[in-house]
Amino acid sequence: MSEDPKVEVKEEEESPAEVSDAEKAEILTNIQGVGPKNAVKLVEKEYDTINKIAEANSEELAAAVSGFSVAKAEKITEEAKALLEAIAAGVVDLSGKKKSKRKKAQEPDPEKHELPPSEEIERAFERVSLTTGLETEKTGLGILAGPKWLTRFEKARIIGARALQISMGAPVLVSSKKVPEGLFALAEVELRSGVLPMTLRRTLPTGEFHDIPLKSLLKHTRLE
Repeated sequence: MSEDPKVEVKEEEESPAEVSDAEKAEILTNIQGVGPKNAVKLVEKEYDTINKIAEANSEELAAAVSGFSVAKAEKITEEAKALLEAIAAGVVDLSGKKKSKRKKAQEPDPEKHELPPSEEIERAFERVSLTTGLETEKTGLGILAGPKWLTRFEKARIIGARALQISMGAPVLVSSKKVPEGLFALAEVELRSGVLPMTLRRTLPTGEFHDIPLKSLLKHTRLE
């Protein structure tokens, strides 16, 4: 009876996986001073390994890769040599490791922290009305807007309005014998004597207005 022929089975050796250009460029970014864009340029010019860059002539490297000066090419080759020494010493391991991306810090969860009640927060932001002594004094005098004295513009307005009243036949409130001639001079004497029964209206930018007795303002006004 014939024996079956022996069949020898040879184990096939695994062929090393091909490294893509993108992966080569990513490895080159481990060289200090080589960013993603420059790494792609280096791979395109067949400087696709750290060894090739370390052994490259700086002038030839600068001429081959656009944007590289001789000084920059020399620095990159020196950094490539330093990286190879670090790999040989076991300080750096590039086998299958990718650059770690910086993780974004997690935002604190309000539910996990003891926060004060909303009523206390609102109370903390309540505006406190600070009233100065001048404002208190003005309120007591009935002056709710503007300074407690007549401004020069208000004086001119009052004198002009009173002169117009006199020209239209309004009775004079002081002796005309003791004042100089002229309607404005007469109106000014009446203002200084404090006999004008007028009320001054001051209007705020908001449209709100306050009527203030003229006598209240004259008490704090110098009319010299």
